[in-house]
Amino acid sequence: MLFNSAIFLVFFICVYILYWFVFKKQRLWVLLLSGCVFYGCWDWRFLILLFFTSGVDFFSAQKIESTDNNKTKKQWLIASVLINLITLGIFKYYNFFAGSFVDLLNVFGLHPSFTTLKIILPVGISFYTFQSIAYVTDVYRNKVKPERSALHYFAFICFFPQMVAGPIERAKKLLPQFKKEKTVSVLYFETGINLILYGFFKKIVIADNLALIVDELQQNPYAYGTGVLSLGIFAFAVQIYTDFSGYSDIARGCAQLLGFKLSKNFYFPYFSVSLKQFWQRWHISLSTWFRDYVYISLGGNKTSTFKRNINLLVTFVVSGLWHGANFTFILWGFFHGIGLIVEKSMGKIKIPKIINGLFVFLLVAVLFTLFRAPSVWHFLDYFKFLLSFNEGISAGYFTTGNFYFIIPFLLFVLFEISKYKKQGLSNYKYNFIGNFLIVIAILLFAVFENAPSFIYFQF
Repeated sequence: MLFNSAIFLVFFICVYILYWFVFKKQRLWVLLLSGCVFYGCWDWRFLILLFFTSGVDFFSAQKIESTDNNKTKKQWLIASVLINLITLGIFKYYNFFAGSFVDLLNVFGLHPSFTTLKIILPVGISFYTFQSIAYVTDVYRNKVKPERSALHYFAFICFFPQMVAGPIERAKKLLPQFKKEKTVSVLYFETGINLILYGFFKKIVIADNLALIVDELQQNPYAYGTGVLSLGIFAFAVQIYTDFSGYSDIARGCAQLLGFKLSKNFYFPYFSVSLKQFWQRWHISLSTWFRDYVYISLGGNKTSTFKRNINLLVTFVVSGLWHGANFTFILWGFFHGIGLIVEKSMGKIKIPKIINGLFVFLLVAVLFTLFRAPSVWHFLDYFKFLLSFNEGISAGYFTTGNFYFIIPFLLFVLFEISKYKKQGLSNYKYNFIGNFLIVIAILLFAVFENAPSFIYFQF
């Protein structure tokens, strides 16, 4: 069930009515069952997997709390995390590693008869697995008490606005919200509607229109000139931002309409003046997850400079692998890690912020092209055609069907700048004007037919 579908609109209206007006004393059951329906729409069998892995964490957290023996605590933690990671590995990475192993044997002249299992990737498995791992780890670290109520815990795991593509919420922040008495809030309602509208604008107007351009350029780079291919790099950088932050806005907005406050997952990342700042603003819930549960666990900054750099590089390589079973993701993470190491080593060199900001955006955009490519060779081919300076289709490319897109794109830029500066259309008194313009843009420019799903659903 996609946010940008008619069935989700009907689903959410039904949940909203049942939650607030029909089952006032059974609201947790409404949230749990609605989460099961929402997730089960893709494949109900994956609900078994979801309840199995999160159930292991629920039970393990109880065991960790019940003993004073540190060794036993650690054993329960390791068992819980391993079960989660093995399950994630089987469903997400088995075909990749099996295929890579066969390719390696072929290099040495061995041709084994090896058939990989065609395993389907459960939607959102990386997100809810990481949220559940964070919960049991925080119990082990005494940052949160284990939840005794299975209803509260599974409602937390199955909270449908964010269970498929985040934000990855910490139990310390989100779990207590399931225990608070909820009342309809005008402020929550208004901010929720504002978030949902802007999220839809970013997704179905900006991201989905850019997808039409980016997909064509990626499939046929040899047919286009340097100018168009260069523009394609920046087009995907904007597409992935508006697609994913649009999802996060819709998720936060839906949660607020139900009386919950989710974490902000993006904070104007393309206004960053350093790579470090970019990662403090991009996919914040995942970045902080890797910082707290991988980087710090490896030793973090409390070690030598060399070891700290290795920790950073390992963290980003693992982050790349989290995104998918492809060498493009691994290299994407690796180069970001290298970039952060180089940036830190140049800390005392003063560079104007505007130059730094432009360089960071350029680096991020180029690496997102690697992220987007189906293979490393495809990425190299794209840049081979880009750097060949062939004319291809360049002149007049954006005077045809793509030219009209300038209008909503400029509106998007205006919104982003005004929100970043906290003035103009971002102010409370201009919300009506902003929402009116968004609705008009959606009616005129939205992609409804054959609309692509959210990019991060595949992770």
